[in-house]
Amino acid sequence: MIVTEKNADLELMKNAYGLLYEIENSLRSYIHRKMEDYYGIHWYEVAPRKEYNRPPSRTFDSLNFSDYSSYFAIYPKAFKKIPRKFLTLLHQLYPIRNKIAHNHLLTHKEFGLLEENVAFLVNFMQSNL
Repeated sequence: MIVTEKNADLELMKNAYGLLYEIENSLRSYIHRKMEDYYGIHWYEVAPRKEYNRPPSRTFDSLNFSDYSSYFAIYPKAFKKIPRKFLTLLHQLYPIRNKIAHNHLLTHKEFGLLEENVAFLVNFMQSNL
């Protein structure tokens, strides 16, 4: 089979979407686990009331990718060991995530950054549960 440029682009974006899926689900699980460890099983109701005296504004499952990183700033007691590098690499993924979500082709440089950042972030989260 001859690999055309279109086929190569399709494979690149399929792989990119897979990495995006992995990081988003890993983040969701990591945040859920850390918040539950610190605030208890009903953390989603307890944490905002305890820290800010208000109910949660949305359900956790309805949050966007960029909302997840806000947890590290809003609830620092639950995420004491998050290094600055983690947050930097996570923020570098925002424009790449948006390109993937809106079906824009990534450059090879962007794809490489996605691979590297996801590998570091997922490894960190798995090592720090």
